[in-house]
Amino acid sequence: MRRSAIRATLAVTAAATLTAAGFTITSTGARAADGDVANSVLADLTISDVPAAGLDAFTGVFGTAGSPPNGGLDNGDLSDPSGVLNYLTVRGQAVARTNAEAARNWAQAQASGFTLSLNERDFLSVGSLDAYAECIPAPIGPLALAYARTDSNTIGVLGRQVPTGTTQLEVTGAELGAADVSTATLTVRYDQIEDPSGGAYQPQSTARAALDITISGTLRDEEGGELYDGPLVDVELGHVDVTCDGTTSPPVTTPPVTTPPVTSPPVTTPPPTQPPVTDPPITIPPVTVPPITVPPVTDPPITIPPVTVPPVTVPPITLPPTTPPVTKPPTSRPTPTPTAPGPSHEPDYGYGDHGGY
Repeated sequence: MRRSAIRATLAVTAAATLTAAGFTITSTGARAADGDVANSVLADLTISDVPAAGLDAFTGVFGTAGSPPNGGLDNGDLSDPSGVLNYLTVRGQAVARTNAEAARNWAQAQASGFTLSLNERDFLSVGSLDAYAECIPAPIGPLALAYARTDSNTIGVLGRQVPTGTTQLEVTGAELGAADVSTATLTVRYDQIEDPSGGAYQPQSTARAALDITISGTLRDEEGGELYDGPLVDVELGHVDVTCDGTTSPPVTTPPVTTPPVTSPPVTTPPPTQPPVTDPPITIPPVTVPPITVPPVTDPPITIPPVTVPPVTVPPITLPPTTPPVTKPPTSRPTPTPTAPGPSHEPDYGYGDHGGY
């Protein structure tokens, strides 16, 4: 697949070789041909010439920046002279900038998202992009950092989610917008390039990051005959590339020593005085560790089952039958025998006439 001139230059000068861990820069002196030590390309697009799919050949880049050694900040060129924006929609603020100074060199590329339209269809969509590469030279370094981040590490091809790695999709000619195509098999290669990997400083003098998406296809007619087999689209987003090789600190200027003229008495030559040399402070950006949130521990509620007291049953008390009292017949009393009547007057107990007594 044809690649743009800028991408080819970056690829050659970076001297990168593909290993099991990703792209590894093998040359410690690699940098862009114009001598820049920091480069940024927001979007690099190549479309192949495929008449059966309704595609015309195109190559171009959008959003570029570059800084030579100690060249300072470059806020980038977003003028789009090659016409990439005729095919690619960039959402949000487009950023492509670089900086080169004695303390560090860095490159950055950012956007809220991208949509590639072909045949009046959304052929490729990519979420938010944040790509960054940095290198810190000696005496602190060399240390390098690189990362390329996007939404969930997935992209969309004809409305279908595709993860990093290689994915095959079966599509129709109607989905491609190609009238001569009945069916097609698309092979999507999506690489997240980070060298060094891991998003942390590593002891090396170069760094590179990007998202690289290549799509090839096998196109067939209604009878199943092959119309085309080869590359369709190559998109590289957020290519950032830096090196510390060749970076030097600003020269230190020592004022000349002035000797006073000879006089009498004897000449006294003061010792030469050199002002102290102060190196510019080197600031290493802090590595932010995301806070660790410990979820609250909730004890499960303790349920005490109700205690049921069984009812106490008192057996009925049966009283013995009551025996009625025995009724005795009345006792006949004997009729008293009449006796002699008593005196008709009270006895005389005192003095007096007692008559016949």
